Amino acid sequence: MATTQAAAQAPDHGAGLIAAPLIVLGGGEHARVVIEAARTQGDRWAVQGYVAPEADADTHTATTAIDLPWLGGDAALARRLADLAPDDRPWLVLGFGGGETPGALAARAAAAERFGPTARWATVVHATAWISPSATLEPGAVILAHAVVNTGARVGRHGIVNSAAVVEHDVVIGHGSHVAPGAVIGGATRIGEDAFIGLGSRVRDHIEIGAGAVVGMGAVVVESIEPGATVVGIPARRHEPGP
Repeated sequence: MATTQAAAQAPDHGAGLIAAPLIVLGGGEHARVVIEAARTQGDRWAVQGYVAPEADADTHTATTAIDLPWLGGDAALARRLADLAPDDRPWLVLGFGGGETPGALAARAAAAERFGPTARWATVVHATAWISPSATLEPGAVILAHAVVNTGARVGRHGIVNSAAVVEHDVVIGHGSHVAPGAVIGGATRIGEDAFIGLGSRVRDHIEIGAGAVVGMGAVVVESIEPGATVVGIPARRHEPGP
């Protein structure tokens, strides 16, 4: 597996000697999926806990469902990181997936920037995923159960390839984009930053999906999509929201 930042795969800690400390940002449903994916790499990652706003305590299913400690909000984590030398800081990974609204995807981007350029972003890959040796996963990428990332493909920073999704050869997934469960991306297609490819959708090969575009659940995309557009249906057509 290629990587633009070898440290994102924690080679110093992931060879069965000492698992690297990992903190998940987010405490909801998607966070649980990411946490359990990291736990399948027990020789690589030791999940210490999760960070989420206190105001959202009632939705912290990471505590109630999988018994993981809440470590406070973003400010508490920032103080924790500031007290540690750079090489002693835990690795971080985003534990919320964004979704079909620009606001949700923007929130993921903001969270990724909040801790500055010195933050160490983990690349989490579920043990059942297939990653080609020639694929590239950038820091913060998350690849979930039974996903496939084939030869020459690239998943950008904080990109998500969700459960059982297929990213075919030479595909580029832009920074912060999310390929939802069961979606299939045909070979050499390029997906821009902060795009969302919905559940079970199909995107043909050798086209472009613009930055911030949204592909609806089950859509079949047969031609390129402009940045910021939302498409739905079979074949996919642009959807304009009502008043």
